[in-house]
Amino acid sequence: MKKNVLNIVLVLLSMLTLRSYAQEMTVSGKVNDASGGEIAGVNVVVKGTTRGTTTNDKGEYSISVEKGKTLTFSYIGYVSKEVVVNASALDVNLAAEATALNEVVVTALGISRDKRALAYSITEVNGNNLTSAREANLGNALAGRVAGVNVSKIATGPAGSSRVIIRGNKSLQGNNQPLYVIDGIPMDNNNFGQAGLWGGSDEGDGLSSINPDDIESITVLKGANAAALYGSRAANGVINVVTKRGTKRKGVGIEFGTNYVFEKLNDLSDLQKTYGTGSYVERVATKPANQNQAYEWGDDSWGPKFDNSQVIGFDGKMRPYAHAGDNFSRYLKTGHAFTNNLAFSGGNETQNFRASVTNLKSTSIIPNSGFDRLNLSLSTNAKFGKRLTLDAKVLYSEEKAKNRPNVSDSPGNAIQAIWRIPGDQNVLDYYGDPNKPGAIPAGTDEASLSLWGKKVGEEFQQANNNWGQNPYWTAYQFIKSDQKNRIITSGQLKYQLTDWLFIQGRVGMDKYSRRAEGLTPEGTGYQRGGARNLGNWDVQEINAEYTIGITKEFGKFGITAFGGGNRMRRKYEYTNVYGNGFNVAFFPALNNLKGKTWDYTPEESGINSLLGSAEVSYNGFLFLTATARNDWFSVLNPETNSILYPSIGSSFVFSDAIKGLPAWLSYGKIRASWAQVGNVTIGPYATNLTYSLNGNPHLGYPMASFSSAMGNGGNIPNSMLKPLTVTETEIGIDFRLFNNKIGVDFTYYDQQTTDDILNATISRASGFGSTSVNLGKLQNRGIELLLTATPLKSSNVTWDLTLNLARNSNKVKSLIDGVDELVMDEPRTRNSYIKNIVGQPFGMITGRVQKLSPDGQPVFYSDGRPVGSAGYEVIGNGIAKLTGGLTNAFNYKGFDLSFLVDFKVGGDILSGTNMRLDQWGVSKRSLQGREGEAPLTVSGVTQEGTDYKPFNKTLTPQEAYNYWGSVGGEADAVTTMYLYDASFVKLRQMTLGYSFPKKLLEKTPLQNLTLSFVGRNLAILFKNIDNVDPESTYSNGNSQGFDYFGFPSTRSYGFNLRATF
Repeated sequence: MKKNVLNIVLVLLSMLTLRSYAQEMTVSGKVNDASGGEIAGVNVVVKGTTRGTTTNDKGEYSISVEKGKTLTFSYIGYVSKEVVVNASALDVNLAAEATALNEVVVTALGISRDKRALAYSITEVNGNNLTSAREANLGNALAGRVAGVNVSKIATGPAGSSRVIIRGNKSLQGNNQPLYVIDGIPMDNNNFGQAGLWGGSDEGDGLSSINPDDIESITVLKGANAAALYGSRAANGVINVVTKRGTKRKGVGIEFGTNYVFEKLNDLSDLQKTYGTGSYVERVATKPANQNQAYEWGDDSWGPKFDNSQVIGFDGKMRPYAHAGDNFSRYLKTGHAFTNNLAFSGGNETQNFRASVTNLKSTSIIPNSGFDRLNLSLSTNAKFGKRLTLDAKVLYSEEKAKNRPNVSDSPGNAIQAIWRIPGDQNVLDYYGDPNKPGAIPAGTDEASLSLWGKKVGEEFQQANNNWGQNPYWTAYQFIKSDQKNRIITSGQLKYQLTDWLFIQGRVGMDKYSRRAEGLTPEGTGYQRGGARNLGNWDVQEINAEYTIGITKEFGKFGITAFGGGNRMRRKYEYTNVYGNGFNVAFFPALNNLKGKTWDYTPEESGINSLLGSAEVSYNGFLFLTATARNDWFSVLNPETNSILYPSIGSSFVFSDAIKGLPAWLSYGKIRASWAQVGNVTIGPYATNLTYSLNGNPHLGYPMASFSSAMGNGGNIPNSMLKPLTVTETEIGIDFRLFNNKIGVDFTYYDQQTTDDILNATISRASGFGSTSVNLGKLQNRGIELLLTATPLKSSNVTWDLTLNLARNSNKVKSLIDGVDELVMDEPRTRNSYIKNIVGQPFGMITGRVQKLSPDGQPVFYSDGRPVGSAGYEVIGNGIAKLTGGLTNAFNYKGFDLSFLVDFKVGGDILSGTNMRLDQWGVSKRSLQGREGEAPLTVSGVTQEGTDYKPFNKTLTPQEAYNYWGSVGGEADAVTTMYLYDASFVKLRQMTLGYSFPKKLLEKTPLQNLTLSFVGRNLAILFKNIDNVDPESTYSNGNSQGFDYFGFPSTRSYGFNLRATF
């Protein structure tokens, strides 16, 4: 019986197997595109299974599948296709995705246009790229992402400003940063201070108000044609920010994101650890023998070698004469930034909304310093019937900065103080009073107080140098705080009069108020009486705009046109009170100041504009666009205040127009454009002779004087000034290859700046010393290249690669008649200038080179110190010649890995930091010539009258001390010794994330959940400068290339969690 049952089972199984084999067949075929070209690498998968194959280089495939099953064909850039199997031969044609070839982008005035119609180059950055690994300032987040955009991360801390330059500097003295537009409304991006010759602090700019979580996309309008509809505000390009809005969905969607990063010092210093506190006495390196010497030499590292003996300190205490460890790691902390974002959105066919709140709390690596920001946003858009639509948005921000770091030679620069500490000293010994960090503690002996000339509670300084500050005193006793409240609103109504005719109106406002206060406490070394200041700013700009436009087709022809106007009104009001010394000691109230100085500055300005645009297209592949804008300026004389800014451009999509092109060419377009834009580099009332109260009353009545200091060489206004003009020609080609696997976008541009406003010297017989004139000329020429590629794409793996490169060649064409150079800036070392020189690129670094004999030999003094040239020569330029970035993004089964490499090639940096490190004896280079170290030998000639004699000398330790003190000094130093190549390659950003499968979330309220580990500014892969970051320039202005104790380089690590419900 059992045997019979077994036989029956075997027969049934055999029948089932035969039936299965009978139904399964081998299906073969080819996959082509719409033009018949083979497509290699197409994924062919049996629907509902993991069984599949890919097409070969001829587009052929073969797969075993049961009859009646469905095959899915998919490939990047093409619409996926499903086909039911009914035969063994199956050929398939795939259609290109519309989004691959017909991208819609946001252009000037917030207008959405088909990218193929554009006659100029633009770049879009997705908002998600800004939130994965964050920067507090939006401008810094663009570094390495856009060809032709040079982003300088200023060394002023996490709450500092950014410098963004598009296609080179266009004004010799004016602002060169682009116009920022938020949802169609221009935003004020002025910064509120920057470091200069004597130091200072960077107090941020307008971009620090913007919340990356609210950004949908950023469009960079690089050329004049792209930005021409903004007229006089478009010379430097436009960065157009579009914020998020609600979409149609069921119920209310909730998005939650949290981001936490910690910031660590990226220590680039490489200092000597062999010698400590001391100086040379009778040609011998000597350590302190008494407290007086310890105090006199307390910030010099020219003592003898460490011997672990006991040595007296500035405070009279004995400590080992040995290396005390790393003072940077003792003083600097781990910074933290914690961001939480919550957003609600929803909508239906007629209306939608989005509301969000974001809170950022951050602490700096510098003690007692931080930056907080609260952002609120609300957007709504609605349809009223079939013709009327409303779009309204409100963005609010509140920023609070605590003790922004001072940089350069500012006496409150704690970083400079740490750099200078001799190696045997411990910065923790400067902490002083535990209840008043940095102050002389109670119980300090009278002998020490007498030596220092100070009292308990005043600044605790380790050296007899009032300008060498205690880093804890600057961090905890100084007050340097500011708060800014900002609101940006926009409202737009659009009425569709017919299917092809519309009218639209938009009103927007950018309004902010800022309060900043500072305190130099009593007892500060360089200002014993103390000081206090309080400033308030109120700024408002309102733009009202209307347009009427048409969009209509006539057979193969199409026309899109609009005309309208804009009215801009700006108000600015600034008040400030400042004073030195207090009536009642240690009571730092404004009303307690011994004397107060007041300042009040009100300004109003406006621009009225008419504008228009017309685009004609033929058969969807040929486009011609012309625009014009005329601006009338309140800040100019009515005789010269009307300026017209025209543009014209054309694009030709030859891949659609020409039949029979190679199959590997998926898309091709050529474009060309010409445009003129402008820039008003003067403020209100600059063309009028104004007066002010001079504070010297007569018989109780106030007296007035000319604001331009008549009779004292002041500037007499020129009523005939006009804005500078930038004329640009741009050509480019855009093509995509191998079924859109590879994309190439190449651009060449030529810009000519004319009528730049410069100050010219005039005869003092006029009662004035100078006036402003339209004479400056500047040229920018450059190329930009954007390469995109998808080397790998399958059902499980995707690899996307983007490379952007840009080179800008800049030249000063002319200045004022008879003037060949214009001084821009001077560093604290007082041995160099940045100048604009006719015939040279913008921003040349000039300095002293070593003097050479007639036969080219270096000239030295008899003690071995180099002789510097009598005058200043061009030695470098602070602007990179080549900029670029490389982005790689990988995706595998829900895992995402991406990284951004940012690089700059060329450009120079004059390092005052390295100069001073040599002078103070803390650098490794200053070891040369010391006793027991590598010898310091110089070779060349000495000069006696007109004679030059051969000279070769190995310097004694005393002579080496004098040598480093001289070359690291000021006016007589040889500048070129500290000029470095500023090129670098940085791993700017890396993220590793995982998106949880939807199957795991099915039984939860979650729709999506992503966890990412993120890093920012992770590594400097290549640099040529010692001890500091190549980006350590401290100025946000036009003078780039000076380094002097900027905020140190940092790395950020953390995680990012995003969830939607």
